[in-house]
This record gives sequence, C-alpha cells and structure tokens, in this order.
Amino acid sequence: MKSIGLSSAAKSPCLFVGTLIDEEAPIYIGIYVDDIIYFSPSDKVEQKFEELLSTIDSVDFMGQGTHFLHIEFMCHHHQDGNVGVNLTQQSFMEMFLENLGFSSNTTSTFTTPY
Repeated sequence: MKSIGLSSAAKSPCLFVGTLIDEEAPIYIGIYVDDIIYFSPSDKVEQKFEELLSTIDSVDFMGQGTHFLHIEFMCHHHQDGNVGVNLTQQSFMEMFLENLGFSSNTTSTFTTPY
C-alpha cells in the first residue's frame, strides 16, 4: 500500500489512507489477511486504486462490499448526498448459533435500548 502512496494509521497498521489523484477525495482502506475493503467519496479515486492494485498482484474485485470481518454493512443514500451506514453482526450470530446446534425455533429475541 505504501508503494502506491498510502500511509498506515499510527495505531492500526492495517488501515490506510491517502490521496491518489490531486484535488480529489482521499481513499480509505482496511486490510485483514487477504480481504480488502476500501471507499472514497470519489468514484475516480476508487477506479484509480483498483488500477494500481491490479499492477501489484492478481485481484478479484467483487463489487460493493456488504460484509467484512463478519460485519454486515447496509448503506442508505440520502437525497442530500449524505450516506448513512448501519452495521450489524446478525448473520454472523445466526451462523454461530447454527454451528452450536441452535435454530430459530430454539432461540428467542430480546429488545434492548441499543
């Protein structure tokens, strides 16, 4: 990542940020083993990152991310241009419970203030 001009965060060496195109928004990148998630407010910057990464190694770009590290992302685009993001680990917990032999018939849900 450093070879394409990105800097790692001081306290999280697997998080990177940088400006790939002058006068465009920065790009933010998270890496865990062989999984990479990235975003930028600029589509041009994301496209430039994909081009640069492809020159380093063979990469499969799988479209907009919906899961990373067992966290599900749900993006909501607002009319004012802002984006809201909800994060949940529901699918991970469902898989976890299933692996323990629990099913939706043997579990119940409780509401919390969170």
